[in-house]
Amino acid sequence: MEGSLELRRLNELALRAARTGRVQFTRFLEPAMLPAVQRAAGGQRVQVKLFGGYPDAERVMAAFYDFEEPSDDDFPLRIVRLTWNAKFSSPEHRDLLGAVMGLGIEREATGDIVMGTWRDAPCAILFATAEMADYIAANLDSAGRTAVKATVTDALPEIAPPEGREIRVTVQQPRLDAVLAAGYNLSRAQAQKLVAAGLVKLNHAVNLHTDAAVETGAMISARGYGRLKVVDAPGQSRRGRQVLVLFRYGK
Repeated sequence: MEGSLELRRLNELALRAARTGRVQFTRFLEPAMLPAVQRAAGGQRVQVKLFGGYPDAERVMAAFYDFEEPSDDDFPLRIVRLTWNAKFSSPEHRDLLGAVMGLGIEREATGDIVMGTWRDAPCAILFATAEMADYIAANLDSAGRTAVKATVTDALPEIAPPEGREIRVTVQQPRLDAVLAAGYNLSRAQAQKLVAAGLVKLNHAVNLHTDAAVETGAMISARGYGRLKVVDAPGQSRRGRQVLVLFRYGK
């Protein structure tokens, strides 16, 4: 029901952009909703721009427009900088997300939470809708066992690169079960069981097809194992297998 409601909202915004000629913005969207955004734009013959506050954001807003493309500054989002005294403790990502959700706001009011640095000290950067940023800053004072200070700012702190490492693997074919097995050192049978059980997402959506094609840029996540991103497919090995460069997230 919720999914169909969100689809109706997307179609209504695209239709409004087509009829009025004015840009129409969504709130923050789950990555799995992006194909539906493109379909809504195509159905009303309008264009769409995605932006989540920084390059490579996973949770983004969509702007439907007919004529002039909106700038990044036009998107109704703000930056909330979260700082703490690292001498005593530091929150993890799950602590920060839990604290924000504990304020009773809807998930679509917030975008990504990423780690960064500000004034040579660690910080977190939360992207929020313009109407909720001040509320978060006024009410968020702790995350887990760490006292935090939340400040709405126009200056984007330096974003830290994601934790993880690149690995180089080879597969007979770049299909979901093969890439999953290679990325996590699983047997093909183990990977297939995870897929069949609905525990694997391809590009943020559950995929039950073990032979689903995996392209460069694809994101794979498996419950209990973490996330993989296909960074590159530079060619074939001497044995004729496809070489893939994967980024495996995590410490």
